[in-house]
Amino acid sequence: MSRMTTEMFTPAIRERMLKARQRSLEKYGKKLNFFITSNLFPSVSLTGSRCQLSCKHCEGRLLTRLIPATSPAKLEEVALQLAKNGARGLLITGGCNEEGKVPTVNFAKSIKRIKQETDLILIAHTGFISPEDACTLKDSGLDGIAFDVVGDIETVNRVYGLKVTENDYLQSLQVISEAGINVLPHVCVGLDFGSVRGELRALEIIRNITPSTVIITGLMPIAGTPMSAIKPNPLDFAEVFCRATELFPEVPVTLGCAHSIGRDRELIEMIALECGVFNMAIPTHNFVEHACSKGYEVEYFGTCCGVLPGDSNRIDPNLSHNSEWVYATLK
Repeated sequence: MSRMTTEMFTPAIRERMLKARQRSLEKYGKKLNFFITSNLFPSVSLTGSRCQLSCKHCEGRLLTRLIPATSPAKLEEVALQLAKNGARGLLITGGCNEEGKVPTVNFAKSIKRIKQETDLILIAHTGFISPEDACTLKDSGLDGIAFDVVGDIETVNRVYGLKVTENDYLQSLQVISEAGINVLPHVCVGLDFGSVRGELRALEIIRNITPSTVIITGLMPIAGTPMSAIKPNPLDFAEVFCRATELFPEVPVTLGCAHSIGRDRELIEMIALECGVFNMAIPTHNFVEHACSKGYEVEYFGTCCGVLPGDSNRIDPNLSHNSEWVYATLK
């Protein structure tokens, strides 16, 4: 088990961590929500393995792990089959074009049919989005849009190869919000080759709207990419967690499924707990044992972390369809 001691942090950040945790305890009690996806909430790629950006941290490799659904008919076929198999929902994602956009709006009619014929919760990545496309997706019944926010424009250019401005991020957040779709902004710690640059600024940008949840993720080292040997410093997460809970006292802050690997992953989860982050996706087995030993009540939900906990999505972690996660995936 990764050890976390207060001596790892400066007195100033230790005090902020303590206050953040106390705020969460007063608001939510000693309770943790764990989000488990697996076959309950799988991801599909609308572009297969194709991505025109080929970002430095991914180069399209993550897309090869997803279910391909490159036509509206195929998306409907996949969704209907998943619903029959007991899935709770679906993350609709894919590669971006040269403008940083996923072709989600091209599948709006299929999304609408899926919502009409199933009870699936549908969350999508759109990348940058126009007001017209946001309205179209609202009409489709889409339940939420996950949107990555980067607060340092040089990082955007260096990692994504995009020429955009901070205002482009703000405008996309605003049009999603104004269309009436739940906004699920993500901030990635260490995106710029492991360094922290615009993460705190990203939180300030998000503050211009009212998100459903604020999701903090971390750089994942992916084999074959320029960042394959780079992991974020777990201690950098404390500042980001604290600032998120300070800026969004009435909004759940969540640790997303992407947050490094190995013992660093456990340590990040420990830090999140001490910063009052009580929502986590795919926690490590060791951390779950630690939390239970500290008297936390834990509940499991079969959705992606952008979906707020609810009775209809609560799952039993001992069911066979979760055993792969509990006993193998992230020990």
